Amino acid sequence: MPVVALGPTAKPEEPRTNLHPVHEWHAAPLPADEAKRLHLLHSLDLLDTPHEEVFDRVTRVVAELLEVPIALVSLVDAHRQWFKSRLGLDVCETARDVSFCAYALHSERLLLVEDTHADARFAGNPLVTGAPHVRFYAGVPLRSSGGLVLGTLCAIDTKPRTLSASKQAALCDLAATVEREIVQREAARETREIQEVDRRKLRLSESRFHTIFQQTPTGKAIVDLDGRFIEVNPKLCEITGYSADELVSMTFQQITEEADLPEDMELVAELLDGARKTYSLAKRYRRRDGATIWVDLCVALIRDERGEPLHFVSVAQDITSRKHSEQMLRDYRQELERRVLGRTSELTSSRAALQTITDNLPVLIAHVDADLRYRFNNQVYRDVFGVDPAALRGKTVRDAIGAATFERCLPYFRRVLAGERVTHEDIVYEGAPSRIWNATYIPEYRRDKVVGFYIMSQDITETKRRENQMRSEVMLDALTGLPNRRALAEQLALYVDAARADDMPFALFFMDLDGFKNVNDQHGHDVGDALLRQVAARLKKTTRAGDLVCRLAGDEFVLLARGIASSSACSRIAQDICRAIGRPFDLANGEARLGTSVGIAMCAAGFDTSAEALLAQADRAMYEAKRKGRNGFRFASMPADAAPAIDACLEAAGEHAMHH
Repeated sequence: MPVVALGPTAKPEEPRTNLHPVHEWHAAPLPADEAKRLHLLHSLDLLDTPHEEVFDRVTRVVAELLEVPIALVSLVDAHRQWFKSRLGLDVCETARDVSFCAYALHSERLLLVEDTHADARFAGNPLVTGAPHVRFYAGVPLRSSGGLVLGTLCAIDTKPRTLSASKQAALCDLAATVEREIVQREAARETREIQEVDRRKLRLSESRFHTIFQQTPTGKAIVDLDGRFIEVNPKLCEITGYSADELVSMTFQQITEEADLPEDMELVAELLDGARKTYSLAKRYRRRDGATIWVDLCVALIRDERGEPLHFVSVAQDITSRKHSEQMLRDYRQELERRVLGRTSELTSSRAALQTITDNLPVLIAHVDADLRYRFNNQVYRDVFGVDPAALRGKTVRDAIGAATFERCLPYFRRVLAGERVTHEDIVYEGAPSRIWNATYIPEYRRDKVVGFYIMSQDITETKRRENQMRSEVMLDALTGLPNRRALAEQLALYVDAARADDMPFALFFMDLDGFKNVNDQHGHDVGDALLRQVAARLKKTTRAGDLVCRLAGDEFVLLARGIASSSACSRIAQDICRAIGRPFDLANGEARLGTSVGIAMCAAGFDTSAEALLAQADRAMYEAKRKGRNGFRFASMPADAAPAIDACLEAAGEHAMHH
């Protein structure tokens, strides 16, 4: 079959011909999806590649079947058409503005020009008026899996001709063969991209885990199913006094105080049996130097995808100082009670002496009879409640402390009148609402019969304040001041329990910032930290006062919104979040722009699910939002009425990107 040159100056393998129209000629308009089409074409690694038999085989069949001198697999680039396979031409590309195939991009099935001289679109084309003097053209669009036209399979002749319906169908069938090859390569590219994304996520996850494991101020360990340490962090070595090499040759049973081991092993067995997912307890470790320390231990069991146990993850916090303080406080109370009881017993015959002693003790002391009327009060009642102790004698406890407080205390009063020594913690008296008390009720016996009881109430306001402060520090993220992962776990469990009891629906929004890594890498971690604090403040300002905004780690945040029962309400919240994070952030050396991908999981009242499952669903939905274009949101389980809102949000996000 003869080879046709495109003009007298064309040479084999020239990158482009330089043909000039001799008649008025208008190039084909650009398709509406031109940018997407070119992006996909360039990503498939087809342009400027060697000949491949899979494509050449098709052009040979086209030339033979249609009896044409030229058959091409043409890919239409931004300014050229490049021939992946060519038969009958000695050049590998031509300018796009004289290309017939550029017109074929707009064809639904087949662009057929039986006589170019009779077609106003092509009569003045340089390839018609000059070499190779195209008189006949038939081109079938080659589409991607998403319907984008990348090029054509075309047949060209230098004389006019007609093409029967059967040969048109055959040409379309051969084009489908080429199209299938292109789609397969597209799928392979997407698979490679997904695998690369998964690898990046895995590397990031491993990096985050390593940082959290090694640098957090709590002891952490990975422990095998027999109790042997697999990996330990520096803080656990500091707590136990052992080196990492020493610990990984030992089991947790070896460093646990023997008296605490049975409870620990029982909880481990419940984990392995599936009766619980985590457990916490206070236990004692034996340090390398022989000393005993207290730790607050939290343990979780990690299972594989089939549900089989793999290993334990444990977190230990040294609470030795707290335990010593608690023991000193208990010893003090017991000694105080012993002294008061001893002195009270000795001085029952001397009311004046009793009053003098009790008035100088820093506790509320009272004597109550079986009818719950005061028989004695010390002077501390005057200091706390502003009432003369003498005025309380004969008055009922209910009248003195108020009906609400009395109802809370009544069960304890009944127990002490039944002969039981009772401790009542965390009492708040109506007359002193800013203080918290710990009361001990001691029965008074006469002839083996309880005739009343003694009340000793100690002010533990400062102790409770310190405990709450310690708890707040454990439950807050140090960088942003938001509740942390531990706080989220507690609150989410409460939300799920409430929803399961048909009490209150809620929605969980899992957020991951888009573009944060670039800012962090470009400007440094100090700027990244400042940016995270701004994001936290903006999220709190955007959400309702009763909503819970938490920071998990890195640039991941979670919002719990109670009382949300419709996808439209969730969509509005997600749109508000996307818009809020999409506004510029002020940095010390300029500004930064971020987006956020949001995954939404809804939990309706009465719906039975777990906190872990709900969080995982929202996490997966967030990654789906990233795959769909970022700075948008997706539902974990797509409600029908959520689609329009999502589309609107994505459209708004697109407009925002165009303007910036």
